[in-house]
Amino acid sequence: MPKPVYDRKCENRYPHGNDVLEREFSENGFAAGWCMHAKPVPEYYFDCHIHYDGAKDFTVAERIAVPKVQAAGAGVERVLLIIQLYGKKWQPENETDAARYFNVGELKKAVAGLDDNKIFWGPSLRYGSPEPELVHAAADMGASYVKLHNAPQIMVNAPADLWLSREWRETFKAITERKLPVIWHVTQRLPSSRYTGGGRNTYWQKGWEAGVKYGNEDLLQVFLTCCRHFPEIQFIGAHQLHIGWDRLDGLFAGYPNLYVDSTIGCQLLLCDDFYEHDKEYLREMFINRANRILYGTDTFWGKDGSMNETVVFRHMRFIQKLDLPEDVLNKICHINIEKLIGAGALRQGD
Repeated sequence: MPKPVYDRKCENRYPHGNDVLEREFSENGFAAGWCMHAKPVPEYYFDCHIHYDGAKDFTVAERIAVPKVQAAGAGVERVLLIIQLYGKKWQPENETDAARYFNVGELKKAVAGLDDNKIFWGPSLRYGSPEPELVHAAADMGASYVKLHNAPQIMVNAPADLWLSREWRETFKAITERKLPVIWHVTQRLPSSRYTGGGRNTYWQKGWEAGVKYGNEDLLQVFLTCCRHFPEIQFIGAHQLHIGWDRLDGLFAGYPNLYVDSTIGCQLLLCDDFYEHDKEYLREMFINRANRILYGTDTFWGKDGSMNETVVFRHMRFIQKLDLPEDVLNKICHINIEKLIGAGALRQGD
């Protein structure tokens, strides 16, 4: 019977895990060929986009104990939690906002105990809260970044360029001083996205009813102006800024302080696979721009004691099915965000 001949393809296009290649040489090749099919997997995931949705009667550490364990079981060793913060210029006007937004005193109690080098957090500031003192207070408590979101602005027809005001300029200066990156939900797609579970005209419908005349391009240009005005701030566009990769590639070239996260638009349904031509394009883009893409899921922790495993695995599947080289995987899955927030990589056994 003829012996099968293994035809090794190019490792750049058909990468295997580094350990597979190491076995070719370790102990004079004793284990060469064992688990020969193993593809690269990231050392671990660092989810850069998780919303805290827990009640105020417990600390954040208490409320996320269950999803933290669940996440670790899936390989998510580190996360960034987004916690909503308010000050004096804007305050909650209804019970819903009052339950979701923390003042400085409440936040200080809530984040006590988040010091295990695995849970990082940052304040989400409302568009009506351009308050440098909130940035400094959060940074003094250990915040790793600042989150901004344009949805409330859209829904009440607040000006598109409010982020260019003197008050926000002073707030961005405080962010620069504290060396914090900014995760910013800038735009919002109009058509529905059945594949990712997104509705039609989300946020915009309420905005139109309130008289909004501007659109996504206006909001994007304001964001890019901020990128230019504050080159020392690293800006992370949530959900790939809701624009295609071809345009993003051009923006990466023009804005060295621009990054995007992989949330929402980078999902692959659990029984699905890429069309080959889609995969080839995305794979090349992710390899070429590996330093600018951050893994994230835009999920919620703290309300019901668990994490949305389905959404998490859809995001993981997207990344894994691209068949990226191991060094690229690790950059996207944890190294990039660790560099941005100044967190060293986890050591073996941490």
